[in-house]
Amino acid sequence: MDFLLKNAPAPLRKASFLLPLLGGSIFAAVFHFAYSGIDDNLYTVRDDGIITMSHARNLVEYGFIGINPSGGRVEGYSAPVQFFLFAAAYSASGGGGIDYADYAAAQTACATFLLGALFILFFPERKLAAVVLTALAALFLACQRPFLEWHGSGMENAVTHVLFLAAVLILVSLARMERIVYPLAVPVFLAAISRIESIYHLGPLLVIFSLFWLREFHNRRGLHFSCVVLGLWALFQLWRYLYFGDLQPNTAHGQSISIFDNLAPLLSLEGRRLHFAAFSAGKILAFHGGTVLLPALAGAFALVRCRRTVLLLLLLGSLTLTSAFSESVFGVARLDPARLTTHLAVFAALAAAVPLYCLSNGKHAPWTAPAMGTAAAAVLSMNVIDPYYLCCLPDFRKLTHGEFKRIAEAERLPRPTVAYPDIGVLSWSKQFNIVDLGELGSPIMAKTYGPLRSEYFFHYAAPDIIQNHGSWTCLYADEIFSDPRFRKLYRLEKQTPDAYPCTANPAAQPGFWVRSASLSSSKSAERQLIDRLAANPSVGLLRDELESCQAQQEKTYDCAYVARSAWRFLPEFRQRGMIDELDAMFSAGRGAAFARYLIHGHRDGQAYMGVVDLMFDEMENLRAIRGSRSSIHSD
Repeated sequence: MDFLLKNAPAPLRKASFLLPLLGGSIFAAVFHFAYSGIDDNLYTVRDDGIITMSHARNLVEYGFIGINPSGGRVEGYSAPVQFFLFAAAYSASGGGGIDYADYAAAQTACATFLLGALFILFFPERKLAAVVLTALAALFLACQRPFLEWHGSGMENAVTHVLFLAAVLILVSLARMERIVYPLAVPVFLAAISRIESIYHLGPLLVIFSLFWLREFHNRRGLHFSCVVLGLWALFQLWRYLYFGDLQPNTAHGQSISIFDNLAPLLSLEGRRLHFAAFSAGKILAFHGGTVLLPALAGAFALVRCRRTVLLLLLLGSLTLTSAFSESVFGVARLDPARLTTHLAVFAALAAAVPLYCLSNGKHAPWTAPAMGTAAAAVLSMNVIDPYYLCCLPDFRKLTHGEFKRIAEAERLPRPTVAYPDIGVLSWSKQFNIVDLGELGSPIMAKTYGPLRSEYFFHYAAPDIIQNHGSWTCLYADEIFSDPRFRKLYRLEKQTPDAYPCTANPAAQPGFWVRSASLSSSKSAERQLIDRLAANPSVGLLRDELESCQAQQEKTYDCAYVARSAWRFLPEFRQRGMIDELDAMFSAGRGAAFARYLIHGHRDGQAYMGVVDLMFDEMENLRAIRGSRSSIHSD
């Protein structure tokens, strides 16, 4: 921002260093007071934020993006900028020098200060008015509970708030300077990837900016600036595709988000869908204090005298519209309907401040500002939201992690594979390989359903330990907990209380389940192989076991446990440079696709598709066999 100020016209240069420092301090003080009145357990360090940071830790410690130390690659997060910021911080700390909770607190503090510093720079010409409006905006935002809690949640919301506001400030400032500064395309680009779908909000801003520039200055330099931003964004999407093999993140697959399916009925003017769009837009505006804009419109006549605010108001109007209809495009956010649009509160405050600022230097100033402020307070008082619990408190997950660790140590299971739906704390520890029942961190779980997913879960993934609870038990009632293999292969290690038991499937008791073949007392071939590899991770041991298994089985398909055992110790094999030997050993046979996924998943984002194709083939063969048997019996 110093670069921007140095190249700004005289009024903006006068803002200097002290004005943003004052604005940041105002926001920091007001927010600190607001947070002191909210129970930390309601909002701090939510699970999905830890998942993003876990991916970054994986990159630093194991060299690839994912959640499991053994692999493979997966984009189980939706916040690229937060991912890269934490990866940089974790790497700079020497790895392990910064914890997710410490980073979340630092992120909230820094983002709060930057938010105030950026906000005050929208009004540099009259410092007293700027300070008053910044203080009022901070108080307004402190009263917006969805905004305040998600801002301090340790998730990407705080980063998005800062980058979106910075993007708007940059576009407005460039227009004020009547000059394009191309390095400033970088923070605008970062705003466009603060979340995977942020281009939905930033794209229209760039269109408006380009058209405004063309109309006002009669050249296409504004369009060129927008093209630079979009070019950077396109390069980032290309990198994502090359790295993960998919432009749609695994989070979208896991949550069944389909933009086309959401937009098709809306574009066809389906009545029920239009009604939902209108209802959700009103709800989102109410969530984030959008009603404050109603009395602000009373001061719209002042904007005629404040011509320099035209671009700003156009950008704010665009952001209001895209935010209001975000739910209609992307569906309802899984954790909280308010979560993905909390930036709207910042722009509602800014939009309300603009007419007040325009009126602050005119003959109407003594009475218009208090009148509009009173009207805004009255409107907001009718839409007060008390502090509320944001999903996924990490303390419970820490207890779950401790129980997984206790069972693993008791059964002498090195790097066990565990199945669990709320994976933040669990994946952060890097002590387990995880089958994510929440689907964000496991591409096969996110992209298969029914018998196909059941086959993968029981025959291929075969978690050593499962923990089920609440709605997740119901979600997987048919595919896992009612499958005959579940009771055959697993035993209940510890039953746990459940505030929301699955009444549809009472047989699946909530608790920790251990696979019998993984127990220390088991005589299974898999358990004996695990013990031998724990003493000496050797490719020779795996080769001997695979040859022995293949000699006894009609199908190498039934020797999946050998590949699973290799995967369990894959970090050690990678460290010893034995991947090529493993690859050669598992290069043939019906189970090769599964082994290839486990061995190469850390460097091939599409390796899992071989397993899906293999399972499809097996199911088709099984259907063909059953069909031929049926025809024989009918004859």
